[in-house]
Amino acid sequence: MPMVHAQRKSDIRPFHIQHDFRNPDSWFQNDTLFNKQRRRKVNLIAATGYSLATLYVGTQWYAKEDLSSFHFFDDSHEWKQIDKVGHAFSAYNATRWMIGLYKWSGVPKRKAILHGSLVGFMAMNTIEVFDGFGATWGFSWPDVGANLIGTGLAAGNQALWNENRLQMKVSYVRSPYATNPDYQDIFGSNLAEWVLKDYNGQVLWMSCRVHSFLPAGRFKDLYPRWLNLAVGYGADGLVGGYEDPNGEWRTSEYRQWYLSLDIDVANIKTRSGFLNTLFDVVNIIRIPLPAIQFDRNGTKLLPLR
Repeated sequence: MPMVHAQRKSDIRPFHIQHDFRNPDSWFQNDTLFNKQRRRKVNLIAATGYSLATLYVGTQWYAKEDLSSFHFFDDSHEWKQIDKVGHAFSAYNATRWMIGLYKWSGVPKRKAILHGSLVGFMAMNTIEVFDGFGATWGFSWPDVGANLIGTGLAAGNQALWNENRLQMKVSYVRSPYATNPDYQDIFGSNLAEWVLKDYNGQVLWMSCRVHSFLPAGRFKDLYPRWLNLAVGYGADGLVGGYEDPNGEWRTSEYRQWYLSLDIDVANIKTRSGFLNTLFDVVNIIRIPLPAIQFDRNGTKLLPLR
């Protein structure tokens, strides 16, 4: 009979434990001991997700671009760094999902964070390899750095707090540039392409789980656990690379900042394991709420953003 090694209590709690309002008998609950069958399912989920994501990006982006031999490219100064924050956002969510899956299969804390981070980080860097063959761009070390920041944020959340207290989310509102025929070669011609390429319509958010930071007491008991505080970053006037066709610096580009509340759907009470999992997946999208916008034109209150 094979020897069974008992896990230390520190490996099980509080890393693997989930919110107590979830059904303790749910298949979606984390296993507190290593589960080989679940680990196989995790590998299958990761491979499937990676394949689908690669297929989507490949058909919506790379299939329509000119290719060249592999080369490097420094694009750190372009697009007001919206694309860099987007890389961090993607790496953060890929990593947190992988760590969550390893937790579900009962992998101990250190291994779950390490393996989840490696898978998330390397999956994002596949995009950089593809970029290396693009005729109008190349392999970008600044993109790799942004991927590392996003992965580090996801790993840090779990290492420090065993939960995602600082979350990266995205919202999108189609900009006028997206439907302008003059810019279709830049931003695309359909919703799938606009979401990826229309940086003017994207806002990347850092959402803070306020309830988790509050000290124990009556105020924490009354404060909604699903109500976060969020800071957003966006830009406007982005119609190409760093320089215009005449070789001059673009003056149309400017940064935008946002302050708003945020609904943390992953922290809504429900005993359904399926709903909890679904909420955790869709939590990458910020639900539109009123927001204060700050930019070079001043400050204004937006009804929804």
